[in-house]
Amino acid sequence: MEKLRVGEKSALEKLYAGETPRWSNSALEKLRAGETPRWRNSVLDKLCAGETPCWRNSALEQLRVGETARWGNSALEKLRVGESPRLKHTALEKLRVLESPRRRRSALEKVRDGETPRWRNSAFEKLRTGETPRWRHSALEKLRAGETPVGQTPCWGNFALEKLRLRETSL
Repeated sequence: MEKLRVGEKSALEKLYAGETPRWSNSALEKLRAGETPRWRNSVLDKLCAGETPCWRNSALEQLRVGETARWGNSALEKLRVGESPRLKHTALEKLRVLESPRRRRSALEKVRDGETPRWRNSAFEKLRTGETPRWRHSALEKLRAGETPVGQTPCWGNFALEKLRLRETSL
C-alpha cells in the first residue's frame, strides 16, 4: 500500500465517502479514464494488440516459425517428428491447431473489455455499489458501529483503515 501524506485520503476512504479515488496512475486508473494502459510490453500486451509476441526463442517459438527444436521425448517431441501426441486439449494444443485457448479472464481484463467484473460480493464491491459493507464483526466493524472492541484497541499501523477509523470515531 502506498504511503499517504498527512491529511491525504486513501482510495478506500474516497470510495467510502462517495468520491472518485485516483489509482496512482496505474493501468487500472488509465482504463477507468478511457486511456490505453501500457502492459510492460509483455507477451499478453502484444497478443491483446494483435501483434505477434516473441516467445524468447523457446521450443514453442521455434515450432511456431517452422524450425526444428529438440523437445526431449515428450508430447512436443512427437509433434516435432510428425506424430500425433495426446495433449488433452490444453492451451498448447489449441495453439498448435491455431485456435484461441480459453482461459479465465481476470477482473482487470473484464474492465479492459468494457464488461463489469464480479467482485465476489466483497466489502469493496459493496462500497463500489454504494452499499454499506459488513466487516464480519471484526474490531473494525465494532468501531464502525460505535462499539468498543473486546480487549485492547487494535493497532492498525499506518494504513488507510487507520485513517478511516480515526475519521469515523471523530464523527
